[in-house]
Amino acid sequence: MFNKIIIIYFLSFIFLSCSQEEVTEKKKQRIINITTTPVQIFNFKDQESAIGTIEGLMDPTIRSEIASSIKKIYTQAGSTLKKGDLIAQLDDLDYRYQLELAEAELSQLKIRLSGQNKTYQRNSELVNENFISPNALDEIINQKNETEELIKISEARAKIAKYRLSKTKIYSPIQGKVEKQIASIGDFLKIGDPIVQIMNNDRLRAHVPFPEKFAIKLKPGLPIELKSPIVGEKIIVKIAELKPQLIADSLAIDVIADIVNQPNWQAGGSVRGTVVFKEVNNLSVPEISIILRPVGQVVYVIKNDKAFERVVHTGITQNGITEITSGLELNEIVAVDGAAYLTDEAKINVTN
Repeated sequence: MFNKIIIIYFLSFIFLSCSQEEVTEKKKQRIINITTTPVQIFNFKDQESAIGTIEGLMDPTIRSEIASSIKKIYTQAGSTLKKGDLIAQLDDLDYRYQLELAEAELSQLKIRLSGQNKTYQRNSELVNENFISPNALDEIINQKNETEELIKISEARAKIAKYRLSKTKIYSPIQGKVEKQIASIGDFLKIGDPIVQIMNNDRLRAHVPFPEKFAIKLKPGLPIELKSPIVGEKIIVKIAELKPQLIADSLAIDVIADIVNQPNWQAGGSVRGTVVFKEVNNLSVPEISIILRPVGQVVYVIKNDKAFERVVHTGITQNGITEITSGLELNEIVAVDGAAYLTDEAKINVTN
């Protein structure tokens, strides 16, 4: 019985040894499928992006300059206006009466002055003929001077009445769109009451808050790329100014850039601003080719159907491409998909 147990033990040992040798051999012969790419030159940009907002620099609220009620409004929200287009008509009856009264007073004073001039002319002739004393002209001269001053006052009153009458018609001071209609027909407006708000997109301003750590690199005149989700197009302008004080809530620096003559851009929308601090052409590999190992960042260079581990130093990562500052040479072939499963001198099979 004891002999049988010994025999079974040795047979089991031999079987297990053979199995382990087979597994080890299989591991040695395991081939990993990967894709590859050559090391290439890529244009990297040291850049930073942030999301900001757009404000309108020309979005006036049109207000009444006189006290009157609205008779008619010629626009509505969304209407497109040209400079000089009629927006609203106010009740002008009272102001027409005031102008007629001022003009009538002016006409009356002019008639009086005309009579005084004739009287002065006749009396001057009598003085020359020694029929009356020269002192008799003094009173007439004083009356003429008083009438002339009254005419100046009346002319000023007529101009004021005419100016007020002109303000019963409200015209657009700029080209744009009606953002909001505030007043309605029949509303009585006091001086300064709003009627409509106009939005003009000819001149906008972007406010893009960047983290404070970039304050030392950001400067007026530096190009900034702006992209609006409303338009879908990019424009490149220059930084106009930097707010001297950080934004209290976010500790960010407010970068300001002007947007001029971009009619499709809208005030109140968001904008993505990207500042490129520098550009560099350098070696590059896909970001997924770089694997973190105990020795640091490595890539696997492919030669003769084997992968060889290579320690690399990296720089900028942009759009899934990483800059290689040292460790590789141009046109060397590196593993891409499947690189994370490789070890040094592992056998590989390159697939498309």
